[in-house]
Amino acid sequence: MAKIYAISDIHGHLHPLEEALALIDLESDKENMFICCGDYIDYGPDSCGALYTIKQLAENYPNQVIVLKGNHEQMLLEFISAKERDIWNVEWLGSDKGFTTVNSFISLSTREKIFQLKFEEGYHDFLFRISKVIKEEILKNHSELVKWLKGLPLYYETEAQIFVHAGIDEEAEEYWRYGTTDEYLLSKFPATFGKFHKDIIAGHISTSSLTKNKDFHQVFWDKNSHFYIDGETTRSGVVPVLKYNTITSRYSSFIKNTDHDGSLKWVEYFLK
Repeated sequence: MAKIYAISDIHGHLHPLEEALALIDLESDKENMFICCGDYIDYGPDSCGALYTIKQLAENYPNQVIVLKGNHEQMLLEFISAKERDIWNVEWLGSDKGFTTVNSFISLSTREKIFQLKFEEGYHDFLFRISKVIKEEILKNHSELVKWLKGLPLYYETEAQIFVHAGIDEEAEEYWRYGTTDEYLLSKFPATFGKFHKDIIAGHISTSSLTKNKDFHQVFWDKNSHFYIDGETTRSGVVPVLKYNTITSRYSSFIKNTDHDGSLKWVEYFLK
């Protein structure tokens, strides 16, 4: 009785990722699958650790784990490949508040070197100069990780579902593979609701914004063909897990409840 699990939008939060992984069973049934729907980096304190954790899982279970690329991974790759005076160096680094993402990839000695440069240059020149230092270190120490990221697919299809980071061109109907651009797969906005011939599981857009409830961070189902699983981990501290039973065709997820002894435990609940 195979299960398919899906998560998305970890955004550098390693502990919530580890909590989510504890809910995913890849051992009892080797037909079980786990789909990661992108955006593993940025915002949280350990983007590098989150990437390596997922990469290792994919290597340990090569026939069961599918890792998709999100728009934040794509932006990192574009930063790494940007030419020395390309404005993307400034834009990407400028959006990394406190260099939280960068610091997870580089050594303490490089951080100190960057700190010293900051006092010698104007801000934009500073970003241009340090971008070269940062990229050199990432390519030196994380070359296999970068190669792995470049090769990640943008969607995964089963008989019943399409897993993707942001979404597909549903107006193209059964020809969606041909009508959907890479940019759409990675960054589609706004969310689409309604009926499609397969269920679509996506992240990218927080479920709190979809429900217009700032305190809602669980899986959102539109009662038709769409499941959105970005639980805004940076705010909620939780990575929602969507679970699909291939025999019963039922979807479920998990929520933390307080037990009678005051301890917290995960409780499974059904969505569809």
